[in-house]
Amino acid sequence: MTAVKEQDVSDAKILFEVRDIGKSFGVTRALDGVSVEFKPGELLAMVGANGAGKSTLIKIICGYHAEYEGQILVEGKEVQFHTPKAAYDNGIATVHQIINEGVVPSMTVYENLTLAKLLNPGLPLFYKKEALRIEAREVAATMGLEIDLDTPVDQLPQSERQMIAIARALAIKPRLLILDEPTSSLSDKESERLFAMLDRLKQLGVSILYVSHRLHEIGRIADRVIVIRDGKLAKTLQRPFQVKDMVTAMVGEIPKHSFLADRERGIDDTNTQVELRDVVVAEGAPPVNLKVRKGEILGLTGLIGAGKTELAQVLFGITQAMSGEIRMAGKVIHPRNMSEAIRAGIFYVPEDRAENAVVPLFNIRQNMTLPFLRVFDRLGIMDVNSEIKRCREMIGAMGIKCEGPEAEMDSLSGGNQQKVVVARWLLEKYNLVILDEPFQGVDIRSRHDIGEYLRTSIGDKSAIIIATDLDELIEVADRIVVMNNGAIIGEQEYEDIDRDKLLQLVAQEKEIQEREESAV
Repeated sequence: MTAVKEQDVSDAKILFEVRDIGKSFGVTRALDGVSVEFKPGELLAMVGANGAGKSTLIKIICGYHAEYEGQILVEGKEVQFHTPKAAYDNGIATVHQIINEGVVPSMTVYENLTLAKLLNPGLPLFYKKEALRIEAREVAATMGLEIDLDTPVDQLPQSERQMIAIARALAIKPRLLILDEPTSSLSDKESERLFAMLDRLKQLGVSILYVSHRLHEIGRIADRVIVIRDGKLAKTLQRPFQVKDMVTAMVGEIPKHSFLADRERGIDDTNTQVELRDVVVAEGAPPVNLKVRKGEILGLTGLIGAGKTELAQVLFGITQAMSGEIRMAGKVIHPRNMSEAIRAGIFYVPEDRAENAVVPLFNIRQNMTLPFLRVFDRLGIMDVNSEIKRCREMIGAMGIKCEGPEAEMDSLSGGNQQKVVVARWLLEKYNLVILDEPFQGVDIRSRHDIGEYLRTSIGDKSAIIIATDLDELIEVADRIVVMNNGAIIGEQEYEDIDRDKLLQLVAQEKEIQEREESAV
């Protein structure tokens, strides 16, 4: 394939094109007259609020939605993609936002990396597994993956599953590569590896469609940006990009962080809601000491594997601490399981929405009220009207775009599904709510809405938001704490936030990890 230099992209021929694409789901108009050109050697970023129509456009391009209005053209010739395989055969590879849609959890790493060959009807009945392992090793090497090829994928963390899906997409040497929120579960190091690979693909003339709510990534890697708003192409931006212009085109002006300036700044026994005293979450881990104030939204950050999720799971009773005390409003608690944690008023939004949160066959109401059915129980009979009323309130408060509480979950965009999961755990009164990576696939307006809802409803209770993306925490947190290898290594109050110093703390964590890896 002929290499296309970056400066030649604007003059390059059009590889793929969609013209006047429209799509409706019932009364909902998801896309309305969207036209986009894809050029070889160009990274085209697509941004938009949750429910704007981005995922629908992707699913039309990759053959998932066979019925649509408008045209798809490949090198000027109209084509019809009635199946994902038809798009695949035309050189279109897609890595979807929901990670488990891109892997088969019950299969091994090498089977996932060579899935296209395994699904080929021409594969012999008695194929050579070792030959597939060799091929899988070569595919893994493209993304620097160092994983036991015989490990079942359901035993891997989300970040490694994501890397497997990306590596397999690259293996077919696509002409158009579509990445939907590819870094949502990746560490900084893994993201850098991906960006380097994308640069190489551009030099080979591959066209890339990149979707992300992390606008600083887009400002760094994109050649051109299109903004989708309410199903229409709202704006096209050329370099140099201004994040403010992207945000305004997506959702309008965003109010600033409404910090609770009147709250007492000190931490003492009178205003402490949650306290961890020498809590050891796993054998060999350092003790954690932490106080969370009443009315505080605490941000917890650090690299993947720093111990953030492990600490959250101890608080929610999923795992047991080796030693130490957990105190709630001064009283010692020991949640031995999730039920005891919920009874103690500790709620948890898990990191993996698809696997640990959403019940696909349930509608919005059933998903949202699942942990609190007893609240709507009237002598053994569910008060569905009260349940629906409460759901409508949360749908409005969280800005969830849907047809109502009875709408199916798969009718929602990924970001709106995430908001349903968050709303589930804000439905009832809590003492502590923990949100683990709650902004995966969620736009900047929705992040603000979630933060504002937390702030206005929190009262004298507490919230912990876990995120690897510092910008997400800076938007919503009152205080940010950095973890490394299970230990707290620094913190900053909101009014003293210094992003560079926080990045230095995270970089310090990275250096420690790299030294440990080199020592091994």
